[in-house]
Amino acid sequence: MIKISVMLVLVSVIGFAIMHRRTDAPQARQIPQSRAQPLTQPPHAPAEVPTSPANPDDDIVETRHTYSGPRRPQALHSSTPTASSGKVAYLTFDDGPSGSTRKILSILRTYGVPATFFVVGSDSAEGRALYQQIAAEGHALGNHTYSHDYKAIYRSTAAFRKDVDKLGRLLESCVGYRPDIIRFPGGSNNHLSWKSGGRGIMYRAAKAVQDDGYQYFDWNVSSTDAAAPVQDKSLIIDSVMSASRGKQSIIVLMHDNTYKTTTVEALPVIIKRLQAAGFTFGKLSKNSFAFHFLEP
Repeated sequence: MIKISVMLVLVSVIGFAIMHRRTDAPQARQIPQSRAQPLTQPPHAPAEVPTSPANPDDDIVETRHTYSGPRRPQALHSSTPTASSGKVAYLTFDDGPSGSTRKILSILRTYGVPATFFVVGSDSAEGRALYQQIAAEGHALGNHTYSHDYKAIYRSTAAFRKDVDKLGRLLESCVGYRPDIIRFPGGSNNHLSWKSGGRGIMYRAAKAVQDDGYQYFDWNVSSTDAAAPVQDKSLIIDSVMSASRGKQSIIVLMHDNTYKTTTVEALPVIIKRLQAAGFTFGKLSKNSFAFHFLEP
């Protein structure tokens, strides 16, 4: 009888212990959300940013409105001011001639607007004809190097000069003169040049072209059409108009490329909106308003 009583007592104790453990266990796992969350995701984690090159050396600045580097960009004004002191827009097109060149020229002709074409080498019948048409219709031709090959042209100042000279000779044979205005592929502060020429290559190249009698041009308004293979038309328009506000003289960067169809589509709207904002249009020359990301 005593043994049975002892057994019953033991069973009761074990059962109570098991029940107590079951009721306490869930309470031990109830960790407040604010305390548990930092283990996997901070409550104030930064929002995801748009994809950009992981290496800053790969950051081509053609999508920026202005340079954000350590040195202040230089705005250079002509020593011979024009009769008008109003706002002036200089539309510039890089990388042509292309399948879009004639379309761009047609739009410019329709609105009676001059522009500047920073061209690359195209020693074909079509390329030569387009150089001639650009010049014949009263637009400015600028040198954008023959090859536009960053690795080759930015290896040294000698390599850069050689490429510029090659295009200069081609253009002279087509239109009768060598342009004395230049735009560096990627702009005068691009970092891709560092890979082949080192960090000082752009300062040396800028000094070299000035020593050779050229004026180089960056931009203070970007259409951002280089930010995507085919940029959204509305983004191109909005980028130009927003970056133009508050400026008296603007150099607008766009691209003359067969596949950049939205740049061509945006151009009439950009012209009309800049006109509505009080801008007249000009073409660049060695003595016109210039904008430099860096000075040698």
